[in-house]
Amino acid sequence: MNLFKALTKSKDKILSVSLEKTFDLMIKEYGSMLKFKLNSELKTIEFEILLKGEIEPLKGIINNYELFTENDKYFIRVKEIKTSREWINIIAEQYIKDKKFEIPKQYAKMLKLII
Repeated sequence: MNLFKALTKSKDKILSVSLEKTFDLMIKEYGSMLKFKLNSELKTIEFEILLKGEIEPLKGIINNYELFTENDKYFIRVKEIKTSREWINIIAEQYIKDKKFEIPKQYAKMLKLII
């Protein structure tokens, strides 16, 4: 494994932990995260969520996200999101796409290492 791949893998690990915890907090009243896989090179996040009252998990992919700071706070902005449920795609388009979501301070500290 070359140095670049090793650094990318470490970066993805830090990003994954921070963002997975952020998403967990965002969805906790709706369900629980089953899978969270981030690829910083491709700017993708694959996820599965088991929504309360559902038998089959919701599968989704974020294609293109942006991490940024503003007034010493860390945010994520989702540029494109698709899920396995059409009605959730409609909601995501209205309430998630291109909106900024603050990453809680306790997880943002890890991002300071790589952003």
